Amino acid sequence: MRYLLLLLFCCLRSFAQSSGSVTPNVHIQGHFEGFPSSQYRVFVTKPAVLSNYNYTPEETTTREQTDQCGSFKKDLWLESPQKVTVECLGYQLDFFLKPNDTLYFVNPNRSHSPVIKGPTAPLHRFLYESMLLGKDSLCQKPLFQHMSLEDYSFVVNDLSALSWERYQRECDTANVAINYYVKASLEGQKFLRKQTYIRSQGEQSKNETISLNLLGDEALISDIYINALYSHWLGYLPTPFMNRNAVFQIDSTVWEGRYNAIYEGLRKLPKTRELMLAHTVRRSVSFISFSTEKEITVPTKLFERFKEDFPRSSYTNVLAQDILDTSKRVKRMPPPQK
Repeated sequence: MRYLLLLLFCCLRSFAQSSGSVTPNVHIQGHFEGFPSSQYRVFVTKPAVLSNYNYTPEETTTREQTDQCGSFKKDLWLESPQKVTVECLGYQLDFFLKPNDTLYFVNPNRSHSPVIKGPTAPLHRFLYESMLLGKDSLCQKPLFQHMSLEDYSFVVNDLSALSWERYQRECDTANVAINYYVKASLEGQKFLRKQTYIRSQGEQSKNETISLNLLGDEALISDIYINALYSHWLGYLPTPFMNRNAVFQIDSTVWEGRYNAIYEGLRKLPKTRELMLAHTVRRSVSFISFSTEKEITVPTKLFERFKEDFPRSSYTNVLAQDILDTSKRVKRMPPPQK
């Protein structure tokens, strides 16, 4: 009987979502200083793992306008804790909200973080002050220049440990998903900050290496962690973090070796492995214009292997469309097999 009731509940919820009759469970009240009667939108973001960016709008609200004072109210529905973005005239603010949250914020100007009030204030104060939301200055320029990677790594690891201790001390840790988000974001942040230091050293650190502490598939809730995964396994970051010094090549041994390394290295993390391998296939497609005649079939071969490895993957149709679109543009490339 319990199973039947659960099944009925799921069916009713699915029907309600598809019919657009879901009752909002998150309430946002915001104020943009200096943005009177300005167009804004609020959208929920989820990992869109096969887009040009890590995260793209999963659900976008219609564009509306702030009032004459720059204030607005918006209600939306969340199934689980997710990143929510408020955009006003091209200026974006990110928040991490869970079902039944109420967010109050005031944004004084574009150069300052939002001032958040109410129950979500402690979490967002921590996220912005720890630079897990907003811009991370240490991923743009290292804190110190003249020290060894070992010493700099010690500093970065210490800052991360202090942030985790602060989160546990000042924030509500009852929600497991939010705990995963914070932990994963701190791990990704450590890696990216060390990578920034290495790149700032130029030729003298070209042989220096760092490793990413891999977490469970639950860590994919964090965009920062996903950025670190991209950089660690694929050697690049999606726009706007693209490495300008990336080598444009599509040699079959390079891509097959990369595929094999990810397949074996992430064997214990099935969702993470599938995500990274899907990106490997897509990345090979993006370099097709630089390939020789001999290597023109590499993306298609990788895609065929991906389909064998993950016969039920939700990424298959998107990858097939990528290859089809590219084959129309690059005439030498064969289309995907049906």
